[in-house]
Amino acid sequence: MPFSLPVLFFFVHLFLFTEKKKVQKISPSAILKRMETKFNKKVQKHRRRLLPDNWQEKLPLRPVLFLLGMLLVIFVAILVNQPADSYMNNAEIDVLRKKGTLRVGVDEDVYGLNHSGKGLELALCDALSQVIFNSADGCERIPVSRHTVAWQMSEGNIDITIMSLDKLSGKAYIATENPFYRDPCVLMGYSIPAKADLSEKRIAVLHDTACYTVVTKYQQDEENGLVIVPFAAYYDMLVALRAGSVDAACMPRTVALSHRDKAMVLSGYALGTVDYHVIGTREEKDLLSLIDSQLLKWANDGTLRKWYEAYDLLYDLG
Repeated sequence: MPFSLPVLFFFVHLFLFTEKKKVQKISPSAILKRMETKFNKKVQKHRRRLLPDNWQEKLPLRPVLFLLGMLLVIFVAILVNQPADSYMNNAEIDVLRKKGTLRVGVDEDVYGLNHSGKGLELALCDALSQVIFNSADGCERIPVSRHTVAWQMSEGNIDITIMSLDKLSGKAYIATENPFYRDPCVLMGYSIPAKADLSEKRIAVLHDTACYTVVTKYQQDEENGLVIVPFAAYYDMLVALRAGSVDAACMPRTVALSHRDKAMVLSGYALGTVDYHVIGTREEKDLLSLIDSQLLKWANDGTLRKWYEAYDLLYDLG
């Protein structure tokens, strides 16, 4: 029996559709996507096998923290014991090297710091000369006093100062963070009262100095009636001591050893301490940063202590 037209059309369409499916090609992007999917599934499978979900809980925390701590200590030690290359090789230090000389203001005559051509300040100058110029004669030492140092620096006669100063007044000046020496403020006189017997005693102090600040703080903290008698010069303090108009004079130990008469004695205690810093203008910021790193290095490796021993700057005040 002959097929009807609709039935014939159905079989022809079915045949054509089937043949089209047989010859249909898969695009390259589809193949890559399928391969990528299979690869990711394998990676996730191995990851779960090697690194479980609770790997944080199984991590040995103490050994890891110990290792990180050791690495931090090593890193800090490297920074402390070696000046930063940024300080050694920057433009300011290069200009200083080309100039060939670092002009340093030092004390005129202070026991242990610069006395009879020897002292801590001179040792620091020589050491800095080696660091900056790789030579022992790169620093020119220029004697200054607390009255002339600011003028000498403002006039450009000195670059920095290494002397018995904690700071210079004014925004134009900056100091190293690390001191090169800590000096105790002691009493000097012909007879020194015990520390517990300072009540109502008249103590001479040089006005507008770090030592004056120390004595003022001691007076406020102790509230023992100690009387501060300010002076403008050490010479006037000595005259007052000899005349008996004051009971004692308070000075940094190095200054007291520089000015005392043979019959005068120093106290076995201190009312406080003053720190001496390297000081310069703000234009010398990078140079002072380099010096800061060297002071820290010399403090840690014992170099500063050796200098203190050599120039009688170690003290024991109980």
